[in-house]
Amino acid sequence: MAITYLQATNLLATIAVAVPDRLNCDGCFELIAEFADAERRGDKLSAALRAVRIHLTQCPCCAYEYEAMLEAIKAVDA
Repeated sequence: MAITYLQATNLLATIAVAVPDRLNCDGCFELIAEFADAERRGDKLSAALRAVRIHLTQCPCCAYEYEAMLEAIKAVDA
C-alpha cells in the first residue's frame, strides 16, 4: 500500500518537530504525579520533570493518563 503525498508530507513535518524523548512510559509514570503537582503549583521544573513534559507531548497513551489524573485531582479539590 503506497502512501499519498499528503501523508508523507505530514509524516515528515511531525518528524521535523519531534524532540528526543529521554523517558519511556514506565519512567514517565514514575514521575507523572510529581509533574502534575509541580505544574499545579507553578514550580520551576527539574530536568527530569521537563523530560516528562516532552514525553507527554509525544506519547498519546501517557498524555491520556495524565489528563485522567488531572481530572481526578480536580474532582478531589472541588
